[in-house]
Amino acid sequence: MWQKAGNYNAYIIIRLIISVIQAMSLESAEVFARTMAFLMCKILRVRHRLVDDNLQHAFPELSLRERDALQLRMWNHLMLMLVETAHAERKIHLTNWKNFVTLKNEEKSLKAMYESRPVILVVAHLGNFEFAGYILGLIGIPSYTVARTLDNPYLDDYLATFRRSTGQSMIPKKHASDMLQEAMTLGKTVAIVADQHAGKKGVRVLSFGREVSAHKVIPVLSRTFHAPMALSSPIREAEKPFRFTITVERFVEPDSPGFAEMNVKEMTQFYNTVYEEMIRRNPEQYWWLHKRWR
Repeated sequence: MWQKAGNYNAYIIIRLIISVIQAMSLESAEVFARTMAFLMCKILRVRHRLVDDNLQHAFPELSLRERDALQLRMWNHLMLMLVETAHAERKIHLTNWKNFVTLKNEEKSLKAMYESRPVILVVAHLGNFEFAGYILGLIGIPSYTVARTLDNPYLDDYLATFRRSTGQSMIPKKHASDMLQEAMTLGKTVAIVADQHAGKKGVRVLSFGREVSAHKVIPVLSRTFHAPMALSSPIREAEKPFRFTITVERFVEPDSPGFAEMNVKEMTQFYNTVYEEMIRRNPEQYWWLHKRWR
């Protein structure tokens, strides 16, 4: 009972904050986001030690001052994601989405998706990854997205409503197997966040020079359903809200030369290496505060 009340109170607070953001102009909301970022990073110092440890391992050449500056930019990015989520449905529509999003190297992947082939859209906690499924649905390719159910059911329902607003379907991470197979059999696009900790059942690969446990589901689905992998992330330009470039970094057919011979671990290492390169180009847009390296 107490937990339910606490969850509901937290939900009300978040909804109030989002309502305030929605009432603001985008310029005012951006100022609000940067103020909140300073509060979270410099005053409350949320997960400061964890973020600094991750940055120190990933970029040993950076000084403490440089890591602190990068950490603040990360929080700016996270707060801008909140602003974008609050304004997205009112701001971006089928008729104007090209004013906010630029697509690059997307021809092969979009062709496969429009042909109703099973495609695995591999994303990471990089850029505004929530926009991948949102934009795809907007241009007529509703995807199935695997996501962890939030501990707060009220917030989970609210976030799911945003995700479904352009036709995106959600697959709970804990019960993903049957729904994933069904979606792939039907020739759907499935979006999977690739950089989540997989625990003891995962395959051990390297990321930023340290071992991580990664899920095997991406290479297994690719092999089983002869599905290509599209590695992409919506990267914010000039650290401004609603200015994104979505580049398909790699589009890999399962039988392409050099890739067809890879085993599950080698395929998993492949996409982790690609994402490490992408993160190094935009380190301020990565979620360094999650516990991936364990």
